[in-house]
Amino acid sequence: MDAGSGALVAACVLIASAAFGEYRTIAVPNGGGVAGHVRVVGEVPTLPPQVVDKQHAQCGETVKDERVLVGAGGALRNVVVTLNDVTAGKAVARDQPVRLDNTKCTFVPHVLSASLGQTLEIRNTDTFLHDAHAWLGTRTLFNVALPKGRTVRKPLEDAGLVQINCNVHHAWMHAYLYVAEHPYHAVTGADGGFSIDGIPPGTYTVHVWHELLGSADRQVTVESGKTTALDLELRAGAAP
Repeated sequence: MDAGSGALVAACVLIASAAFGEYRTIAVPNGGGVAGHVRVVGEVPTLPPQVVDKQHAQCGETVKDERVLVGAGGALRNVVVTLNDVTAGKAVARDQPVRLDNTKCTFVPHVLSASLGQTLEIRNTDTFLHDAHAWLGTRTLFNVALPKGRTVRKPLEDAGLVQINCNVHHAWMHAYLYVAEHPYHAVTGADGGFSIDGIPPGTYTVHVWHELLGSADRQVTVESGKTTALDLELRAGAAP
């Protein structure tokens, strides 16, 4: 992980940690929801494919740079959306693992979110060795070898923004895992869309984060049994 990435991750960990408190599970019989889209405005940077310097037969000469993926109308993929002010709500789905694959010299998905108490399953479907080195700020959470066909399971015990790299001479490979204390989080899809449900009625801060385009906050009021529409924008060039 280079110095710039390390600084960005450390800053996001501090921002995220400030919002964390002890989360309690309560009954949410008629919870509300928040759903919408995240779009980018302004001139979007064009990122060339990343050069692959080994395993060309399986991975090709280049892989797509997934740091900025923009669809129709500025739809922005791989944005983490989370509620910052929630301290109590529905239970975390601890029996449902979160999965990260190594496929054709790429982490799939590039960005994912999870909750404390869940398990991260990291699988290698390539026919050669990978590893997964997970950083929370400047601290290593784990660093595991992934021979072909292997799946490693890691309990998620630390909240914050985790960067995962492959150190087996695949320098272009990295992914982000946002771990929240609660289950109210999502990652935008190809259409920039997200949906979070089962939220206790109240007023919350919705926080969005993107790897290169920075972050934004918006206050939202959630009503019982209703889904609040919320569209957000990030400006191209907002962050280095």
